[in-house]
Amino acid sequence: MARAGHAYPQVEPGVEAVMDRRVVSVAPRASVARALQRARAAGAAIVALGRRSAARTAELATAADWGLGARPARSVAWRDLPTVPVRATEVDVRRRLLAGASLVLVRRARVIVAAVDAHRCAVLPAESSVLPSLERGGDRQAEARLWLLRVAGKVGEGLGTSTYAVGGFVRDLLLGAAPPDVDLVVEGDGVAFARRLAEEIGGTLLVHGSFGTASIEGGRAPAGAGLDGVALGRVDIASARRERYSSAGALPDVEPAGLLEDLRRRDFSVNALAVALAPDRFGRLIDPLGGQPDVRARCLRALRPLAFVEDPTRIFRAARYAARLDLRPDAATRAGLRLGIDASPYAALSGQRLWRELELVAAESSARHAFELLVRWKATKLWNAGILSAGYLSQAERFAQWAKGAGVAVDRSEVFLIALSIGRPPATVERTLDRLTLTGEPRARIEAGVLAGALARRLDGARVRPSEVDEILAVAPETAALAAWLRGGPRARRRIQWYLASGRAVRPRLSGADLLALGVPRGPRVGEALGMLRRRRLDGDLGSLAEERGLVKEWLTSGKEA
Repeated sequence: MARAGHAYPQVEPGVEAVMDRRVVSVAPRASVARALQRARAAGAAIVALGRRSAARTAELATAADWGLGARPARSVAWRDLPTVPVRATEVDVRRRLLAGASLVLVRRARVIVAAVDAHRCAVLPAESSVLPSLERGGDRQAEARLWLLRVAGKVGEGLGTSTYAVGGFVRDLLLGAAPPDVDLVVEGDGVAFARRLAEEIGGTLLVHGSFGTASIEGGRAPAGAGLDGVALGRVDIASARRERYSSAGALPDVEPAGLLEDLRRRDFSVNALAVALAPDRFGRLIDPLGGQPDVRARCLRALRPLAFVEDPTRIFRAARYAARLDLRPDAATRAGLRLGIDASPYAALSGQRLWRELELVAAESSARHAFELLVRWKATKLWNAGILSAGYLSQAERFAQWAKGAGVAVDRSEVFLIALSIGRPPATVERTLDRLTLTGEPRARIEAGVLAGALARRLDGARVRPSEVDEILAVAPETAALAAWLRGGPRARRRIQWYLASGRAVRPRLSGADLLALGVPRGPRVGEALGMLRRRRLDGDLGSLAEERGLVKEWLTSGKEA
């Protein structure tokens, strides 16, 4: 029994309280299969691969199941792990776990004798408030977003579910950017929450029941809130979940889980952040994986060595984030990218998913930089048997910018894919289109674009009249015109821009009815006359309506072909 007034010594727990001794050491160059065999024979949960690398036995088993058994075990391991001596305190270890370490290795002298696994050690990070960031901005859109988040928290409280803003919304908030959309996670029934939230904010609700997700578009803050119906943008809602990948590149199997597991299953630490929305905790930042320090350092850190193998589309996301947000992959992430790219092709990764990722990259304002990164990383192997070139990407960016300013509609994904494919052998282009499962008109447009070298040479000619430019381009797919722009010289580019922006829209002042009234016979002769008038107008030979009438009368009396 404790004695009143007696001073008892305070004992700080050591690392022994949380460490796992089921560790076996294997040479770093050993294969995944060999390391897994050693681990299973020793009953080990963790395999040490040198002094600062290790892998969980379960992770080695997954790598082996996905066809990586012959690769060096170190290529699928955690790298640059923190180490502590066996005399370290539990506080020392937890501090490293809070910084984002998945494993902390415990050493005696220079030998790894144990490890602390973040998945088996409950770590509750100290929460800081981001409420000042949420309230900052002063514009009506920021005020409407804050109103939405408070309403979401109250809806969650009413349903008895914890609700959080997560992912890119929180990342952009910490970067000082204005998040365009809101991502919410609910520890519970996300669809039921979404239905209730839609009643509060209006808009159109789209439910994906099998995934436990929903989205609301077109919602508005009510005038009664002093916001005069400000549009709220898109709101995505998901139930907190864990994911399991049955094979590399496959869509995951999901099941309900808590917030911590939901954050751990994400791609990068900067996306594994959450902000509590419950009224009594509103604005509290939850960062169990060290995402906030990575945001400050502009570091892009993958959450698992196998992150890009389990979901290769993360490679495209890495390029988009690096280009748009100026995030730099750390050494471990770069190693993971190499592994994910080298492990291709992925039988479970559909061409439609690949094409969708290319569309997302092309839609970025920094698309050129993102595609250059993909080429530098050799990620083009994911959708092509060979390595494509980045040589025409700067021209593709210039053309896309011109088209936007001129009001010319172009498919940016087709523009950039053509730019990447120009100069490649036809068989390589065919393999690319086969891998992306492009068929029909999209495929025909890209094929025509890639093979537009002769078109560019014709349009670069010294003496090509506007009517000849029209004749050349009118029968070519629009993608052939843009590809000719990419490959052509200044003269060809000026002519193509003229044609796309205004030349193709030129029409005679006289109509078919006017021609009949002037005596042109019904039938093909009307079309011939209209074509003649258009060509002459394109070449600047006609101005007024009277000049067109005079030319038609002259043509009728001469009996010449149009």
